[in-house]
Order: sequence, then structure tokens, then C-alpha cells
Amino acid sequence: TYRIEKIIKHFCLDINASKTAKLLGINRNTINHWYNVFRRVIYAYQHQEFEKIIGEAEIDESYFGAKRVRGFRGKLKRGRGTLKQPVFGIFKRG
Repeated sequence: TYRIEKIIKHFCLDINASKTAKLLGINRNTINHWYNVFRRVIYAYQHQEFEKIIGEAEIDESYFGAKRVRGFRGKLKRGRGTLKQPVFGIFKRG
């Protein structure tokens, strides 16, 4: 259980499976298995929650982050690979 808690922590910190395997000293295939289990659980929960939204819903996205990073020279990327963090929101009416 302690090992699984460590894997969950790395999953939540968005550390890839290869790096997690190296840091924890566990086989990469084992980490991939657990990461897939976590993804399936998240998907099932989100699918169940989504079915509760019946009727009109409003969806919007926004991007947060610095316009310029100190010490970063050159043009900032646009689109994919940008430094800004996307945030999505869903609001159920009624």
C-alpha cells in the first residue's frame, strides 16, 4: 500500500511512468499498469458525473500564466507547447 501511495503521488504530480519507475525502483510495466488503472477509475467517475448533467450546460476555457518568463529569450510559443496553463469550467444551468 505504501508503494501504491507513492505511485499515486507521482501520478498526481504528472511525472511520467519511466521517471517514476526509475525514482521508485519499480519496473516500468508495473507503473504503466497502475497509471492505466488510475486513468480508468478517473474516466469511470467522470463519465458517471457527466451523466448527471442533463439539460443546458455552459462550457468555457481560459489560459493562465505569465506573459513573459524572466530569462527566456526569443518568441514565446503559441498554441501547443505554450507556457500558459489551460483551465476548463462547466456550469450547469437550472
